[in-house]
Amino acid sequence: GLKLGMEQDTWVMISEQGERLYKMMCKQGNLIKDRKRKLTTFPKCFLGSEFVSWLLEIGEIHKSEEGVHLGQALLENGIIHHVTDKHQFKPEHMLYRFRYDDGTYYPRNEMQDVISKGVRLYCRLHSLFTPVIRDKDYHLRTYKSVVMANKLIDWLIAQGDCRTREEAMIFGVALCDNGFMHHVLEKSEFKDEPLLFRFYADEEMEGSNMKHRLMKHDLKVVENVIAKSLLIKSNEGTYGFGLEDKNKVPIIKVVEKGSNAEMAGLEVGKKIFAINGDLVFLRPFSEVDCFLKACLNSRKPLRVLVSTKPRETVKIPDSADGLGFQIRGFGPSVVHAVGRGTVAAAAGLHPGQCIIKVNGINVSKETHASVIAHVTACRKYRRPMQQDSIQWVYNSIESAQEDLQKTNTKPSGDDGGDAFDCKVEEVIDKFNTMAIIDGKKDHVSLTVDNVHLEYGVVYEYDSTAGIKCHVLEKMIEPKGFFSLTAKILEALAKSDEHFVQNCNSLNSLNEVIPTELQSKFSVICSEKIEHIYRRISSYKKFSRVLKNRAWPTFKQAKSKISPLHSSDFCPTNCHINVMEVSYPKTSTSLGSAFGVQLDSRKHSSHEKENKNADQGKLSPMIYVQHTITTMAAPSGQSLGQQEGHGLRYLLKEEDLETQDVYQKLLFKLQAALKEVETCVCQIDDLLSSITYSPKSERKTPEPLIPADSDNEKGERNGKKVCFSVTGDEQEDSGHDTISNRDSYSDCNSNRNSIASFTSICSSQCSSYFHSDEMDSGDELPISVRISHDKQDKLHSCLEHLFGQVDSIVSLLKGPAVMRAFEQTKYFTPGRGLQEFQQEMEPKLNCPKRLRLHIKQDPWNLPSSVRSLAQNIRKFVE
Repeated sequence: GLKLGMEQDTWVMISEQGERLYKMMCKQGNLIKDRKRKLTTFPKCFLGSEFVSWLLEIGEIHKSEEGVHLGQALLENGIIHHVTDKHQFKPEHMLYRFRYDDGTYYPRNEMQDVISKGVRLYCRLHSLFTPVIRDKDYHLRTYKSVVMANKLIDWLIAQGDCRTREEAMIFGVALCDNGFMHHVLEKSEFKDEPLLFRFYADEEMEGSNMKHRLMKHDLKVVENVIAKSLLIKSNEGTYGFGLEDKNKVPIIKVVEKGSNAEMAGLEVGKKIFAINGDLVFLRPFSEVDCFLKACLNSRKPLRVLVSTKPRETVKIPDSADGLGFQIRGFGPSVVHAVGRGTVAAAAGLHPGQCIIKVNGINVSKETHASVIAHVTACRKYRRPMQQDSIQWVYNSIESAQEDLQKTNTKPSGDDGGDAFDCKVEEVIDKFNTMAIIDGKKDHVSLTVDNVHLEYGVVYEYDSTAGIKCHVLEKMIEPKGFFSLTAKILEALAKSDEHFVQNCNSLNSLNEVIPTELQSKFSVICSEKIEHIYRRISSYKKFSRVLKNRAWPTFKQAKSKISPLHSSDFCPTNCHINVMEVSYPKTSTSLGSAFGVQLDSRKHSSHEKENKNADQGKLSPMIYVQHTITTMAAPSGQSLGQQEGHGLRYLLKEEDLETQDVYQKLLFKLQAALKEVETCVCQIDDLLSSITYSPKSERKTPEPLIPADSDNEKGERNGKKVCFSVTGDEQEDSGHDTISNRDSYSDCNSNRNSIASFTSICSSQCSSYFHSDEMDSGDELPISVRISHDKQDKLHSCLEHLFGQVDSIVSLLKGPAVMRAFEQTKYFTPGRGLQEFQQEMEPKLNCPKRLRLHIKQDPWNLPSSVRSLAQNIRKFVE
């Protein structure tokens, strides 16, 4: 049943790409046109070289080779052809034509549509938490991997594939008619009745295909795959495992104890399908050995696709040193970590596996403590002797970091306890009776479900050029699916907690709220905060659950509304569809039917050359990968909620809209406040770094203003300011301090005024200038040096300060603040927007007041800046 489906899915992708490019080329106008060649006119055609250049120009491809691949793919899939059908696609002065323009294009027929839908249906049915396809006993006989027709119809309607039972029944009949599935006894057509039907693909996978139908197709199915991908790093010149040739297939012969291969999950007897994207199970064993040596020499980790089963039973020998694994979570519990070199690792237990049964007892819905009690009750050794020396391997980086933090914060005198890190004495007693009856055992039997499985098919086909190409198409369960959602929930909780802090600060507004309205306002605030606290509690609770959840690795669509659950925050039916294509690099064909950059699809392609220094017999291959991620929105409804349902209850749209507006406003205001405070600190740092000139240089400079000038007479009751700038600094700066050319405000030589102010307000002499002992007519006894570099820095700090204040003022006059005053006008009748702005305007008129200080009263500028910052914070609050 899968034999045509994968090919047709590829055909759909290429045809969609071809149709889109055809429309774009027609709009271009000068690409597709009538052309003459050797006294013959070919209507509506284009040049191969122009086609590739145009693809590069519009950004469809990044290099010419990709354009050749695309052209060849369009040709092989019947979208374009050479005008005389004599050539493959080449980026040369050759004429090609879209088959739309000469009537030779043949769209996909109904049978192909049915088979394409059947492929998706088959993959989805085999990826369900509650399986629809299962073994069934009927008339003293067990039929494996079958589905009842009426149950399949129910599922198709619940998933939205079909709207009515009649439509679903027609689809089932079509699948049977096109050789995709059949009645187990071949005695009935597909009907809306409890009849058993089976997919041919399941028979092929189990080797029980009793009546295989030959189909006319160009594809040859090589292998059906149920596998998982493992990452294995080399250690001390080895990967930690060895292979053997068994029936021309690479099988794992040995796995070193405690090695990276063992901890990654490799087991003796498992079949290896692919290594680093290369389908090694199709190569001769000698080439596989060369391939591994080449990978080892390059010191790169291995990505191994190894066969596995959805469910396995692991028997762990009892040991005085402990079983060597930790579990977390419940419903079901998950193997959190496995000790390197322990009995659990040697038995084949791996991090991330889900515990379904313990010693034959189903514990998939038991609590965490109950699962531990089941494991512990029948053991001879209740407490392990040594645990601190174990090197744990975790199921995720987050789990490892979490345990590392716990270890670092743990008091030195605290006892680590057993490997489960959980007190279970209170629940063990109820299992003692069972242990006495059954007797102590020398091992613990765990039935576990593997996660992150990959279901797919490997097939081969011959391109038009006669080159054999291999394709691995698989559906992958997303890794990190629940942990990512948990992090999102944590971020939502922090956002709400920050909002609650801002709400609690509203108590300072009591001075502007009349006494008779304060109690009502407090009640409203309390109710709002209580509602947000409930939401925060739900976020944190669901986040904790999702962190320890590993199975099923996706959330299926529900036919009925259920109570609110942590998985309701996750996307529905999230799966990753991957198509990996490989073909020889030395092929005469310049492209592959799959070497195409597809629009709106994730694409990654890379070329690898596998070289062997010893033999050099490995032929270079080209690998291309296409990835499509499909998902639906999270659930929006659930039972048990009086006000709304599910996420719509926790995430009320009207609440979120208002809260989001104010949070954005507060965030912008707080960011601007931090910038203002930073500017104040920078100004203080600059002032404190200014020092007096050395004694040898303390010479009385020539006054900047003549002694008998009117300016001096006007300042007899003020303090005189002087500064000195060396000749080199004056020349380098480009400023003429004597002629006072530099200015950016209405006062003369604003930059020089800043320099005068900084010299006076330095930490060494500020006390002198502010003391009562200094008469109003005293001259400054010494001069203070300040470089132009510090003048520039001070100038930029003030300008940045002005900009931030302007930004805050515009925010406080913006629509969000207007909305806030409008919504609270009943609680603050004497405090409207107009009164607020009238009070704010004189206190935050920053540039004008500060420039006036620089001109008339520079030594008090720092205190004015601090006062401004305090006023800004007050108005923001």
